[in-house]
Amino acid sequence: MSKIRIGTRGSKLALAQTEKVIGLLAENGIEAEYVIIKTTGDNITDRGLHQIGGFGMFVRELDNAILRGEIDCAVHSMKDIPAERPKGLLTVAVLKRDPPYDYLVMDGTMEDLMVIGTSSLRRKAQLLRYYQNCSGARVEMLRGNLDTRLAKLDDGLYDGIVVAEAGLKRLDYRRNGIRLPVDMFVPAANQGTVAVVSRDTPELRAAFAPLNDDQSALDCAIERIVMEEVGGGCFTPMGIFCENQHLIAEVLSLDGTRAERITADVVDLEGAKIAGIKLRTVAAELIAEAKLALGEPTGKPGKVYLVGSGPGGLGLLTFRAREVIDSADVIMYDQLPGDEIIASLPARAEKIDVGKYGGHHTMKQEDIEKLLVEKAQAGGIIVRLKGGDPFLFGRGGEEMEVLREHNIPCEAIPGVTSGIAVPECVGIPVTHRDFASQVTFVTGHENPEKEVSSIDWKWLAGSPGTIVIYMGVKNLGRIAELLIENGRDPKTKIAVIESGFRPDQRVTCATLADIGEVGARVGLKPPAIIVIGEVVGLYNKSH
Repeated sequence: MSKIRIGTRGSKLALAQTEKVIGLLAENGIEAEYVIIKTTGDNITDRGLHQIGGFGMFVRELDNAILRGEIDCAVHSMKDIPAERPKGLLTVAVLKRDPPYDYLVMDGTMEDLMVIGTSSLRRKAQLLRYYQNCSGARVEMLRGNLDTRLAKLDDGLYDGIVVAEAGLKRLDYRRNGIRLPVDMFVPAANQGTVAVVSRDTPELRAAFAPLNDDQSALDCAIERIVMEEVGGGCFTPMGIFCENQHLIAEVLSLDGTRAERITADVVDLEGAKIAGIKLRTVAAELIAEAKLALGEPTGKPGKVYLVGSGPGGLGLLTFRAREVIDSADVIMYDQLPGDEIIASLPARAEKIDVGKYGGHHTMKQEDIEKLLVEKAQAGGIIVRLKGGDPFLFGRGGEEMEVLREHNIPCEAIPGVTSGIAVPECVGIPVTHRDFASQVTFVTGHENPEKEVSSIDWKWLAGSPGTIVIYMGVKNLGRIAELLIENGRDPKTKIAVIESGFRPDQRVTCATLADIGEVGARVGLKPPAIIVIGEVVGLYNKSH
């Protein structure tokens, strides 16, 4: 391919990082040159980063230059790269990590310092924590590139300044001072790492693939996921550091007097997400406090989790569902999760009952969707808690569509569906080698606005195997009639399992021919799962 054009900021450090990438490409026989792109952040040095848009401002203008075709790629400190990337751009390489530690440039000892400079909320909070018993020491804002900050130190405006050790190394600067210990000064996520962002093309991916360091990329991915789950961005003092998949992460109060910390050996990216949720949960008060104090803009929406709670009972709630629920700011729940799960919802969360009781809707579906959007747009973590699985007759698909239309982040957390679990709990397998090699799930309560049913009753009546019907108690008599009218044997066994996994669980068995009469006599009530087929014969009342 032709010579690669690499965009960079004009500071010495940015140029040093870019020249390193050019040199690595040259070792692989690929020519490249740099193009300096001036960013708005380089012109504003009298305010903290959280006041002018955060680290991401340095990246956005380079992103735009790539998208306009002025450059092919850009080199960044990876900690500056926002999590959300524009369509068509890709982080194609993460270089082997330089020392990720903070470095205190000074003459003398830490105890002798009176004025320490930094622009980072994290570093400031960590310094205040260290110096909280030294009333004379103070931490003041210091912006500008590395040379500017070092010059201000040399001019006597500060007694010491905290910088990234990697920056000194890349510029080969030798300055008096000390590396700050990780146990007291947890570095920022991705600190010490250089990454390349490019247009997403096969040619550029192939060119940069040899530059990627797998372990650095994995450690940084773990840090990034934890950071994303914690949230807060530039408005929250937090350190997140992973080395060979060992994680240490903390959130601090702005004044450094309080902190919440976790440590973990993270096996994979899902483990990183769990760790991030855990830190966000224990540090929720500190995060909210910092955002309020710093006046975080409210324009960015929160995130909605569509959570399946399973068939009922705390023991059948997945670990992931529990983590998300415990971190929620708002929980909108149905009645199907059951009293035990609903009683376990965190006290700190706003809880909104949107369930259906005996045919009465606490809230119409369109109103639920509207409220989901409103709560998410106000920010925070919103949990839409459903019974079973959110996408199996749970209307989760409709809610996800609405959230996507409003550009609101949304994630589904699967749950064990009651159509399998409830029959299982009474000893009825929905498939069995001798009786049923297929199972069909059907709703017994279609959209009432439909003029024609979406269910092919003739096919369903003639299909072998088991039929499992959700929400069918009200229409049970008619369902049985339709199956018989379309050819199903009237003697086919049927079981109705009410209130599965609950103290009032009840099983009623009959045939298609007499289920209407039996159901009326015993007074069947929802919620219930209906199982039709030979497997019902395996039910044992003593189970």
